[in-house]
Amino acid sequence: MHMITTKSSCLPAAAAANVQAQAIGAWHLNCRDLHPLAKKVAAVVACLVYMTISSALIVLNQQLMNEDGFRYPMALSGLGMGFSAVASYIACNVLRVVEIKRKMTMRFYMLRIMPVGLFMALTLHFGNTVYLYLTVSFIQMLKAFTPIATMVALFVAGLEFPGKRLILAVLLIAVGTAIASYGEVNLSVVGVLCMLASETFEATRLVMTQILLVGLKFHPIEGLMYLAPACFVWLMAGVAVVEWPAMRDNHALQLILNKPAWYFAAAAMGFCVNLLAYMVIQTASSLTLKVLGTIKNAIVVWIGIIFLQELVTKLQGFGYAVSLVGFFLYNYIKMQQMDQPQTDSKAQYTALPQSESDRLSNRASA
Repeated sequence: MHMITTKSSCLPAAAAANVQAQAIGAWHLNCRDLHPLAKKVAAVVACLVYMTISSALIVLNQQLMNEDGFRYPMALSGLGMGFSAVASYIACNVLRVVEIKRKMTMRFYMLRIMPVGLFMALTLHFGNTVYLYLTVSFIQMLKAFTPIATMVALFVAGLEFPGKRLILAVLLIAVGTAIASYGEVNLSVVGVLCMLASETFEATRLVMTQILLVGLKFHPIEGLMYLAPACFVWLMAGVAVVEWPAMRDNHALQLILNKPAWYFAAAAMGFCVNLLAYMVIQTASSLTLKVLGTIKNAIVVWIGIIFLQELVTKLQGFGYAVSLVGFFLYNYIKMQQMDQPQTDSKAQYTALPQSESDRLSNRASA
């Protein structure tokens, strides 16, 4: 796969963050005053750019880890979280395009933010590790498993008690995922376990967010300013213990120096996806973001087949189709529940991420 480098890709992180922060600030100020037709156009543009960049990020990470040989998932995740920490800080404290609603004490940060950051780091680590073992297409299919892990975690924590229709939807997802896995030609048990670990840690993070950060309402960029540094610290601790010896012996840093634009793009695109997810929600809705995430996953499956020469069997495709039916049924039921007035706090629902980009949006809005 040929990558195109540009001079703008080589800007220092702080300078690029300034540009991005100014852009989101202008968008936030103006989107409410747009003419209805202009708002529809803005929504279409935001959706298209969101799907393009989020899909490109998945393919780029796969290329960096497998083709370029940077087989260090924690370090790669750390690049993105480091960029997001700097960019979100500049947006909130330097450019002040986002109002800071809450000042953090060190005690609050250590007891509430850092634990959430730990599970965020584990989610990203295992989410990137899986690209070393499974095809891009099969990974997108396995992402349909997310609601199962989340529902179980919410049930165990006593935050949600699923009804029969919800259980039926989850069973459809489970059956479809099992069929897709059975139909996978190059099935890796380690890869599947890594994917399940990523989904489980993400579900745990959602539960911890509800318990530890209950009642707190952050702007997505403000939330990212608090969570990204915590996640970055945990990732760097993992790199120091697990990955650094191999990185040093294999001169991994030289890979970054050889192609700085590639790695800068990988770091910056994660932050861009988060901003675009917020723009989609502002101009359309959170449901639109979920639907786009599902469509994007399907597009990435076809990208894997056409451009990466990945093999997808008919049985695998059938299993994925069953999972998608269950996934759409699941979200339909959840949207119905959200439209009904809730009298029991345990029945409240936190939106489920279904893709990497959607995860970023949910993390930021902690």
